[in-house]
Amino acid sequence: MTAAVIFGVLIGLMLLRAPIAVALGLASVVGLVVSDINLEIVVQRMFSTNNSFPLLAVPFFILAGEIMSLGGMSRRLVNFAASLVGHLTGGLGAVAILASSFFAALSGSNAATVAAIGGVMNEPMREKGYRPQYTAATVAAAGVTGMIIPPSILLILYGVVTGVSIADLFLAGLAPGILICLSLLLLNRVLARREGVEPEPFAGYPTIWTSFKSAFWPLLMPVIILSGIYGGVFTPTEAAIVAAFYGLIVGAAYGELKLAALYRAFSRAVISSAVVMFIMNSAGVFAWLITIDQIPQGVSRYLAEAAGGPVVYLLLVNIFLLIVGCLMNAAAAIVIFTSILYPTAMSFGIDPVLFGIIVCVNLSIGTVTPPLGVDLFIASAITKVSIERIVMMIWPFILVLLLDLMLITYFPPVSLFLVRLLG
Repeated sequence: MTAAVIFGVLIGLMLLRAPIAVALGLASVVGLVVSDINLEIVVQRMFSTNNSFPLLAVPFFILAGEIMSLGGMSRRLVNFAASLVGHLTGGLGAVAILASSFFAALSGSNAATVAAIGGVMNEPMREKGYRPQYTAATVAAAGVTGMIIPPSILLILYGVVTGVSIADLFLAGLAPGILICLSLLLLNRVLARREGVEPEPFAGYPTIWTSFKSAFWPLLMPVIILSGIYGGVFTPTEAAIVAAFYGLIVGAAYGELKLAALYRAFSRAVISSAVVMFIMNSAGVFAWLITIDQIPQGVSRYLAEAAGGPVVYLLLVNIFLLIVGCLMNAAAAIVIFTSILYPTAMSFGIDPVLFGIIVCVNLSIGTVTPPLGVDLFIASAITKVSIERIVMMIWPFILVLLLDLMLITYFPPVSLFLVRLLG
């Protein structure tokens, strides 16, 4: 009875376009009233959700991404990417994809990646004859790497919820992120031929060297983070603070991080962090409520019986999470559905790190899938192209991302070989 009520209220509020945090919170309150549980538990569970040291990494990585975006680093990464791949067929599309992967290693956020790289690439691609909807689709799809390549905020949340090593998750996200980047580059090369855009002339090795020197300090940040974590110098949470401080130093050294830009970076980081934490708090109450009602346990038993083995189970998980990703914020989905899916995955002997990568790749694809893909809306705002036109253009990218997902799911070494090599 309680399950039907809370999920009914949640779905109803989502259909009414209520913010996901509000929908989760109100559904939880209704469920508590129906279950005759004191509403004081809401505050207790929200505090309990926040009471996590690893969770501190989220606001600091968000801040680091904002500082990198406003401190001139995204433009330098784009210039370096242009010197490498700008002369290829569909050169500027390739630049957008490669630069997005570079920036993903700085920000840990898909939204920040799409906004930063889309803002830089929109006008140059328009001037070179790329259709606006192609630009929007390319930038939106490339933003998926922001949720996979470390330091991924989504991987941090998965680690917080499950207790899996965030350091191992970061390492496991490298190869899948590179795989997605390379597959999108290949697709861009095929699609760009239809765009009829002439490639740029090769910039020359001196230009590559010059642009590399300009982008060296931003490119060094993910190296510092990962080497520091695996060298035992600092934890992933402390790495987030190092990243933010490093961004301040590099931005100041470039002379582009003025006080006005710094104020904007902190303001945007505070707002983004508040949104994420509001979602986490509401989702934490919701997850606790369904847990005491034995919903995850019941679903886990059903899935275990229906799947019969890990191969079918992972297929069911992929289908389920792809649907969830179309309809729900990824952070909320991590908190709510990991508690349902994780126990069964462990019972089948699926590696917890691999399962985390599978979950995050699924939900990252949801950011470019209608009707609620957040990257689509960001790309639309940047390029001034309607969502409908972007959706018509993005389906080839989604199909390639689904192929990548299948490879990551059923060929574990893609995610785990670095963890096993360095673990």
